[in-house]
Amino acid sequence: MSQAIAVVLLTVVGFAMGLAIFLANRLLPKEDKTLEEAARIKEFLPGADCGACGYPGCFAYAQAVAKDKQVFVKNPCPTLSQDKEGMKRLEEYLGLKAETKVGKKAVVHCTGRSEVIADYHGVTTCAAAVQVASGYKECPYACLGFGDCVAVCPTGAISIDPERRVAFVDWEKCIGCGQCVAACPQGLIELVPGDTPQYLGCNYQSLRDVPGRKRCPDGCIHCHICEKVSNGAVGWDEKKDLPVFTQTPVPTAIEKCPRKIIKKTVAYTEPEEEETAAVGS
Repeated sequence: MSQAIAVVLLTVVGFAMGLAIFLANRLLPKEDKTLEEAARIKEFLPGADCGACGYPGCFAYAQAVAKDKQVFVKNPCPTLSQDKEGMKRLEEYLGLKAETKVGKKAVVHCTGRSEVIADYHGVTTCAAAVQVASGYKECPYACLGFGDCVAVCPTGAISIDPERRVAFVDWEKCIGCGQCVAACPQGLIELVPGDTPQYLGCNYQSLRDVPGRKRCPDGCIHCHICEKVSNGAVGWDEKKDLPVFTQTPVPTAIEKCPRKIIKKTVAYTEPEEEETAAVGS
Protein backbone atom coordinates (compact mmCIF):
# COMPACT_ATOMS: atom_id res chain seq x y z
CA MET A 1 0.00 0.00 0.00
CA SER A 2 2.77 2.42 0.99
CA GLN A 3 4.63 1.65 -2.24
CA ALA A 4 1.51 2.45 -4.28
CA ILE A 5 1.12 5.76 -2.47
CA ALA A 6 4.76 6.57 -3.13
CA VAL A 7 4.33 5.84 -6.85
CA VAL A 8 1.24 8.03 -6.99
CA LEU A 9 3.03 10.86 -5.18
CA LEU A 10 6.05 10.65 -7.49
CA THR A 11 3.73 10.64 -10.48
CA VAL A 12 1.90 13.71 -9.23
CA VAL A 13 5.17 15.50 -8.45
CA GLY A 14 6.56 14.60 -11.86
CA PHE A 15 3.42 15.81 -13.57
CA ALA A 16 3.50 19.05 -11.58
CA MET A 17 7.15 19.64 -12.46
CA GLY A 18 6.51 18.92 -16.11
CA LEU A 19 3.55 21.30 -16.10
CA ALA A 20 5.69 24.02 -14.44
CA ILE A 21 8.40 23.62 -17.07
CA PHE A 22 5.79 23.75 -19.84
CA LEU A 23 4.20 26.91 -18.46
CA ALA A 24 7.58 28.55 -17.88
CA ASN A 25 8.58 27.79 -21.45
CA ARG A 26 5.35 29.29 -22.77
CA LEU A 27 5.00 32.29 -20.48
CA LEU A 28 8.51 33.47 -19.57
CA PRO A 29 10.29 35.89 -21.96
CA LYS A 30 12.35 34.18 -24.62
CA GLU A 31 16.12 34.72 -24.77
CA ASP A 32 17.04 37.68 -26.92
CA LYS A 33 17.99 36.27 -30.34
CA THR A 34 20.59 39.00 -30.73
CA LEU A 35 22.68 37.52 -27.91
CA GLU A 36 23.88 34.72 -30.17
CA GLU A 37 24.74 37.21 -32.90
CA ALA A 38 26.49 39.44 -30.37
CA ALA A 39 28.62 36.50 -29.26
CA ARG A 40 29.70 35.96 -32.87
CA ILE A 41 30.50 39.65 -33.39
CA LYS A 42 32.51 39.76 -30.17
CA GLU A 43 34.86 37.13 -31.61
CA PHE A 44 36.01 39.74 -34.14
CA LEU A 45 36.63 42.40 -31.49
CA PRO A 46 39.97 42.88 -29.67
CA GLY A 47 38.55 42.20 -26.20
CA ALA A 48 40.30 45.19 -24.63
CA ASP A 49 37.10 46.50 -23.00
CA CYS A 50 38.66 49.96 -23.26
CA GLY A 51 35.42 51.89 -23.61
CA ALA A 52 36.68 54.01 -26.52
CA CYS A 53 33.57 53.09 -28.50
CA GLY A 54 31.35 54.61 -25.84
CA TYR A 55 30.11 51.25 -24.51
CA PRO A 56 31.21 49.68 -21.19
CA GLY A 57 32.91 46.74 -22.89
CA CYS A 58 33.34 44.74 -26.09
CA PHE A 59 30.29 42.54 -25.49
CA ALA A 60 28.09 45.58 -24.84
CA TYR A 61 29.34 47.05 -28.11
CA ALA A 62 28.74 43.72 -29.88
CA GLN A 63 25.16 43.66 -28.54
CA ALA A 64 24.56 47.18 -29.86
CA VAL A 65 25.89 46.19 -33.30
CA ALA A 66 23.80 42.99 -33.28
CA LYS A 67 20.66 45.05 -32.70
CA ASP A 68 21.59 47.81 -35.14
CA LYS A 69 24.47 47.30 -37.56
CA GLN A 70 24.56 51.04 -38.26
CA VAL A 71 26.26 51.35 -34.86
CA PHE A 72 29.31 49.73 -36.46
CA VAL A 73 29.10 51.93 -39.54
CA LYS A 74 28.82 55.20 -37.61
CA ASN A 75 30.93 54.17 -34.62
CA PRO A 76 33.55 51.55 -35.55
CA CYS A 77 35.64 50.02 -32.79
CA PRO A 78 38.64 52.39 -32.38
CA THR A 79 40.95 49.60 -31.19
CA LEU A 80 40.05 47.34 -34.10
CA SER A 81 40.56 50.27 -36.47
CA GLN A 82 44.30 49.94 -35.77
CA ASP A 83 44.15 46.39 -37.18
CA LYS A 84 43.31 46.71 -40.87
CA GLU A 85 43.00 42.96 -41.43
CA GLY A 86 40.82 42.52 -38.35
CA MET A 87 38.59 45.42 -39.39
CA LYS A 88 38.27 43.95 -42.89
CA ARG A 89 37.16 40.59 -41.47
CA LEU A 90 34.43 42.20 -39.37
CA GLU A 91 33.30 44.34 -42.29
CA GLU A 92 33.02 41.22 -44.46
CA TYR A 93 31.08 39.38 -41.77
CA LEU A 94 28.60 42.23 -41.33
CA GLY A 95 28.50 43.05 -45.03
CA LEU A 96 29.13 46.71 -44.25
CA LYS A 97 31.86 49.32 -44.58
CA ALA A 98 32.74 51.37 -41.50
CA GLU A 99 32.98 55.13 -41.85
CA THR A 100 36.37 56.65 -41.22
CA LYS A 101 36.38 59.64 -38.91
CA VAL A 102 38.77 61.79 -36.91
CA GLY A 103 38.87 60.42 -33.40
CA LYS A 104 40.28 61.71 -30.15
CA LYS A 105 43.92 61.64 -29.18
CA ALA A 106 45.62 62.07 -25.82
CA VAL A 107 48.09 64.86 -25.06
CA VAL A 108 50.21 65.26 -21.93
CA HIS A 109 50.40 68.79 -20.53
CA CYS A 110 53.91 68.45 -19.12
CA THR A 111 57.44 68.38 -20.54
CA GLY A 112 59.17 66.82 -17.53
CA ARG A 113 61.48 69.77 -16.86
CA SER A 114 60.48 70.13 -13.21
CA GLU A 115 63.28 69.55 -10.68
CA VAL A 116 63.13 66.76 -8.12
CA ILE A 117 62.95 68.31 -4.63
CA ALA A 118 62.54 65.21 -2.46
CA ASP A 119 63.40 61.52 -2.43
CA TYR A 120 60.40 59.27 -2.78
CA HIS A 121 60.63 55.65 -1.64
CA GLY A 122 56.96 54.72 -1.40
CA VAL A 123 54.70 52.69 -3.66
CA THR A 124 55.84 53.30 -7.23
CA THR A 125 52.60 54.61 -8.67
CA CYS A 126 51.64 58.18 -9.47
CA ALA A 127 48.46 57.78 -7.44
CA ALA A 128 50.51 56.93 -4.34
CA ALA A 129 53.29 59.48 -4.89
CA VAL A 130 50.89 62.40 -5.31
CA GLN A 131 49.53 61.79 -1.83
CA VAL A 132 52.82 63.03 -0.36
CA ALA A 133 52.79 66.83 -0.68
CA SER A 134 51.46 66.70 -4.26
CA GLY A 135 54.44 64.73 -5.47
CA TYR A 136 58.19 64.92 -5.20
CA LYS A 137 58.83 67.46 -7.98
CA GLU A 138 59.11 71.23 -7.70
CA CYS A 139 56.03 71.82 -9.83
CA PRO A 140 52.94 70.51 -8.00
CA TYR A 141 51.36 69.70 -11.38
CA ALA A 142 54.32 67.78 -12.83
CA CYS A 143 54.17 64.31 -14.36
CA LEU A 144 55.55 61.90 -11.76
CA GLY A 145 56.59 59.33 -14.34
CA PHE A 146 55.57 56.09 -12.62
CA GLY A 147 53.37 55.12 -15.54
CA ASP A 148 49.86 54.72 -14.16
CA CYS A 149 48.74 55.82 -17.63
CA VAL A 150 51.02 53.27 -19.29
CA ALA A 151 49.49 50.46 -17.24
CA VAL A 152 45.93 51.16 -18.42
CA CYS A 153 46.60 51.93 -22.10
CA PRO A 154 45.09 49.07 -24.15
CA THR A 155 47.24 49.71 -27.24
CA GLY A 156 50.65 50.49 -25.74
CA ALA A 157 50.45 54.06 -27.02
CA ILE A 158 52.01 55.61 -23.91
CA SER A 159 55.58 55.33 -22.73
CA ILE A 160 57.73 57.09 -20.13
CA ASP A 161 60.71 59.13 -21.28
CA PRO A 162 63.61 57.57 -19.33
CA GLU A 163 65.47 60.86 -18.93
CA ARG A 164 62.74 63.33 -18.07
CA ARG A 165 60.39 60.79 -16.49
CA VAL A 166 57.40 62.17 -18.33
CA ALA A 167 54.66 60.38 -20.25
CA PHE A 168 54.75 60.45 -24.03
CA VAL A 169 51.83 59.54 -26.33
CA ASP A 170 52.26 57.88 -29.72
CA TRP A 171 49.35 59.27 -31.76
CA GLU A 172 49.65 56.48 -34.31
CA LYS A 173 48.69 53.96 -31.63
CA CYS A 174 46.39 56.13 -29.50
CA ILE A 175 42.68 55.33 -29.94
CA GLY A 176 41.36 58.03 -27.64
CA CYS A 177 39.79 55.67 -25.12
CA GLY A 178 40.40 58.07 -22.23
CA GLN A 179 41.62 55.47 -19.73
CA CYS A 180 44.87 57.38 -19.29
CA VAL A 181 42.93 60.54 -18.50
CA ALA A 182 41.18 58.83 -15.61
CA ALA A 183 44.41 57.18 -14.42
CA CYS A 184 46.48 60.39 -14.12
CA PRO A 185 46.11 61.80 -10.58
CA GLN A 186 47.70 65.08 -11.68
CA GLY A 187 45.09 65.74 -14.36
CA LEU A 188 47.81 66.20 -16.97
CA ILE A 189 46.31 64.16 -19.79
CA GLU A 190 43.55 65.45 -22.03
CA LEU A 191 41.71 64.05 -25.04
CA VAL A 192 41.67 66.40 -28.01
CA PRO A 193 40.36 65.98 -31.58
CA GLY A 194 42.83 64.03 -33.71
CA ASP A 195 43.24 66.96 -36.09
CA THR A 196 44.37 69.36 -33.37
CA PRO A 197 47.63 70.87 -34.66
CA GLN A 198 49.10 72.17 -31.40
CA TYR A 199 48.64 71.97 -27.64
CA LEU A 200 50.05 73.50 -24.47
CA GLY A 201 52.79 71.38 -22.92
CA CYS A 202 52.03 72.65 -19.42
CA ASN A 203 49.27 72.43 -16.83
CA TYR A 204 50.49 74.93 -14.23
CA GLN A 205 47.48 76.74 -12.78
CA SER A 206 48.55 80.09 -11.34
CA LEU A 207 45.12 80.53 -9.79
CA ARG A 208 45.87 77.53 -7.60
CA ASP A 209 49.44 78.25 -6.50
CA VAL A 210 50.89 75.89 -3.91
CA PRO A 211 53.01 77.68 -1.25
CA GLY A 212 56.69 76.85 -1.57
CA ARG A 213 56.30 75.30 -5.03
CA LYS A 214 56.76 76.81 -8.48
CA ARG A 215 56.47 76.09 -12.16
CA CYS A 216 59.32 74.51 -14.10
CA PRO A 217 61.51 76.39 -16.64
CA ASP A 218 58.99 75.41 -19.34
CA GLY A 219 55.96 76.45 -17.31
CA CYS A 220 53.30 78.71 -18.80
CA ILE A 221 53.54 82.23 -17.34
CA HIS A 222 49.96 83.12 -18.35
CA CYS A 223 51.07 86.10 -20.40
CA HIS A 224 48.21 85.74 -22.95
CA ILE A 225 50.64 86.43 -25.82
CA CYS A 226 49.50 83.32 -27.70
CA GLU A 227 45.92 84.53 -27.44
CA LYS A 228 46.75 88.07 -28.50
CA VAL A 229 48.60 87.08 -31.70
CA SER A 230 46.15 84.37 -32.76
CA ASN A 231 43.46 86.57 -34.31
CA GLY A 232 40.82 84.72 -32.30
CA ALA A 233 42.14 81.22 -32.97
CA VAL A 234 43.27 80.74 -29.36
CA GLY A 235 40.84 80.98 -26.46
CA TRP A 236 41.46 81.24 -22.74
CA ASP A 237 40.28 78.97 -19.92
CA GLU A 238 39.58 81.43 -17.11
CA LYS A 239 39.16 78.63 -14.58
CA LYS A 240 42.64 77.22 -15.20
CA ASP A 241 44.15 80.48 -16.48
CA LEU A 242 45.56 78.61 -19.48
CA PRO A 243 45.16 78.94 -23.27
CA VAL A 244 42.78 76.73 -25.25
CA PHE A 245 43.71 75.66 -28.78
CA THR A 246 41.40 74.78 -31.66
CA GLN A 247 41.92 72.88 -34.92
CA THR A 248 43.45 75.98 -36.54
CA PRO A 249 47.26 75.99 -36.85
CA VAL A 250 48.63 79.10 -35.13
CA PRO A 251 52.33 79.42 -36.02
CA THR A 252 52.51 82.93 -34.58
CA ALA A 253 51.46 81.65 -31.15
CA ILE A 254 54.04 78.89 -31.30
CA GLU A 255 56.74 81.36 -32.36
CA LYS A 256 55.88 84.14 -29.90
CA CYS A 257 55.44 81.98 -26.79
CA PRO A 258 58.26 83.13 -24.44
CA ARG A 259 58.54 79.66 -22.87
CA LYS A 260 58.32 77.76 -26.18
CA ILE A 261 55.77 75.53 -24.51
CA ILE A 262 53.25 75.28 -27.36
CA LYS A 263 53.96 71.94 -28.98
CA LYS A 264 53.09 70.79 -32.50
CA THR A 265 51.29 67.50 -33.04
CA VAL A 266 51.60 65.15 -36.01
CA ALA A 267 48.44 66.81 -37.38
CA TYR A 268 50.17 70.18 -37.67
CA THR A 269 50.52 71.56 -41.19
CA GLU A 270 51.86 74.97 -42.08
CA PRO A 271 48.99 77.28 -43.10
CA GLU A 272 49.02 79.08 -46.42
CA GLU A 273 51.12 82.24 -46.50
CA GLU A 274 48.12 84.57 -46.75
CA GLU A 275 46.47 82.83 -43.78
CA THR A 276 49.68 83.15 -41.77
CA ALA A 277 49.88 86.84 -42.60
CA ALA A 278 46.26 87.38 -41.57
CA VAL A 279 46.78 85.70 -38.20
CA GLY A 280 49.95 87.64 -37.52
CA SER A 281 48.43 91.01 -38.37
